[in-house]
Amino acid sequence: MQHKTLKLSALAVLIAGATGANAAVYRVVEIEASTDTQIAIDKRDYYNEVDLSELSRRLAFYGQGIAASSGQNCFVDACDDGEDVNDPATDFSVFGESRFGADGINYRDEVPFILDNLQRINDEDNLYRYCDSNLGPNTCREWARTQYYGNGYNTNDVGDRSGFGGLVREQEAWSKNFFSNATAISGFRESGLNEITTFADSESGYEDVVSALGSIVDSSNHKTTNSVINAQGTSAVGDYVLGISSGAYFDDGQRYARQFNKRGFVNLGDNKVGLAPAGSDSLTTTAGQSLAWDAVEYNNQLLVVGSASYDRSSFNDTDNKVPDNYGDRGDPTFNEGTYRDCPKTFEEKGLESFYATKECQLSVFANDGVFWTLDGSTSGNVEAQLLAKNDLATLDPDENDRSFQAGARAVELVNGQPVVVGFTTDRYDNDYYAMRASVWELPADATSASAESFERTLIPGLALESGGDRVLTYTLATDVNANNKVIGVAKNFRADNRSYVERMFVYDNAAKPDAPTFLNASISPIFFDGANGYPAAINNSNQIVGRLDSESVNQVDGRFRRQRAFTYAMGEIEGSAALKRGDAYFLDDLVNDGNTNGNANKYRIFEATGINDAGVISATAYKCEGGYDDLTTDSFCQGGEPGVERIVAVKLIPIAASDEPSVVERPESEASVERSGASLGMLAMAFLGFLGFRRRK
Repeated sequence: MQHKTLKLSALAVLIAGATGANAAVYRVVEIEASTDTQIAIDKRDYYNEVDLSELSRRLAFYGQGIAASSGQNCFVDACDDGEDVNDPATDFSVFGESRFGADGINYRDEVPFILDNLQRINDEDNLYRYCDSNLGPNTCREWARTQYYGNGYNTNDVGDRSGFGGLVREQEAWSKNFFSNATAISGFRESGLNEITTFADSESGYEDVVSALGSIVDSSNHKTTNSVINAQGTSAVGDYVLGISSGAYFDDGQRYARQFNKRGFVNLGDNKVGLAPAGSDSLTTTAGQSLAWDAVEYNNQLLVVGSASYDRSSFNDTDNKVPDNYGDRGDPTFNEGTYRDCPKTFEEKGLESFYATKECQLSVFANDGVFWTLDGSTSGNVEAQLLAKNDLATLDPDENDRSFQAGARAVELVNGQPVVVGFTTDRYDNDYYAMRASVWELPADATSASAESFERTLIPGLALESGGDRVLTYTLATDVNANNKVIGVAKNFRADNRSYVERMFVYDNAAKPDAPTFLNASISPIFFDGANGYPAAINNSNQIVGRLDSESVNQVDGRFRRQRAFTYAMGEIEGSAALKRGDAYFLDDLVNDGNTNGNANKYRIFEATGINDAGVISATAYKCEGGYDDLTTDSFCQGGEPGVERIVAVKLIPIAASDEPSVVERPESEASVERSGASLGMLAMAFLGFLGFRRRK
């Protein structure tokens, strides 16, 4: 039985009571799944070991981004929620994915958690070591097991496979088959979220490899690919949707195998295009990965940026690349010698033998920032081109277990020329490979993009060492706007304020100063010292959205901090009556209308992922169907009843100035809680909020 006591301070009660009906700055609009999509995903086949009655309740929808606007400004002119098909707000499609359970290793990462160049996180113990060394809470073992064995795993018997999702499902697929965990979705409110299929869902997308793989595992109810969307838009060569899909599994009667772990896709008009790796090494181009992140129209073509494999990583590094064998837990076992021989198997015995070898499903590769060009007639698979010449060796000369890793995360036209941002590998102090935030630009006189035609620059002022001591683990640029403002993160190597801080920065790539500006307490109190943040997107009004620690409790040797979506108005927002230059707020405060029984109080927004020039924001939120118990930031949902909350995709539409919006921050509770068991309201807001450490645009 749970015992809960919640009381508001007198000030909080006064604030809540004084809030007017029109106080909110944004209106929350849930992007619900269409009836057909909900039914299709709910009824899709899944693992027999799980409680199938839980599928519908476990189904979560994540908003990854928002469609671009076409001259609208919702702060000036009222934009409705998209129910009127003649209203411009219907252009504001939200895209992302649905999920049943834990992803294990993020579907969008070039290497796990963008941690280092070893590509070493592949089993429960490695997940635990990553968490303990880079995040620090006392619950790292539980987090690692959830990522590995899936949400809701049996804590008394991890081998019973009752968890939803989890990395172990991919490693056991060889003998047990595989069932999709993530499905790409996109949609408006009036039509709902609809499933997006890609080239990887059809046998025709695998060209010359099918005979070596067998028959694709595919039916109306059995999907074996995981897919996510990173961008969508319109162009002169057609409407497009792009993202990342895993390979489908194929059955040859003895095993289930897939050609590749991840591949970028572009649905351009009626064509479903696969984005192939780069280079001339046939093993890499066959089994290597690619990731599509963003696109712009350039020279009457669609210029897509991302990352792609261009060479092999070390197959001799079995300590890092091969999962440990946990025979007593029922986990898969892999032979290290067989893994080392995978290149020889490919070259001497051919594709059939390579795909008949379980260990070769673990193949990993060196990746670089790339682009692909497509026009309206493009079909089949398109080969990647390197953005810039790479002068570093594929393998770290000082430690061959490390390989070059880089990726482009965003592209924008600045004065008509594409500017690309992301991360690259630098050989730091001629000693070790490490990942650093970077910008790729075409020369000023360039008239087109060709292989290695971009110039790569490391963002200055983000030194990984100070006085010979390591101070940063990595740096990463996450987005860029037409004003040439670049946003990103720098991950602390050592703890600060009891947290391995992920610090947010803004870099003016036009002025090119010696260092970026960090979002810290000098800008706003919400950016407190030691706060972890992730700036996901910036629009052309220089308004930034992302996620941020909403509390300062000890994370190292403590617990995961709760995170919430935030926005920072770095520039002037035309027409905004409430959000002014320099303002930084949690979005939960900006949707608060003071009505406990209102629509806004059904949501707590934990991650913002995109913002367009109309000011509309894409986000992911916890939803309490009956409304949270009060207006406080950490209110219970229906008294903390387990299973009542769920995760939904939302968009936040600005309330026009004519409606006199104003900011009334949510009160904080003074709560003493005694409980046994756990509810999503308290446990998951801390735990799932941490999952925001996923690297996302």
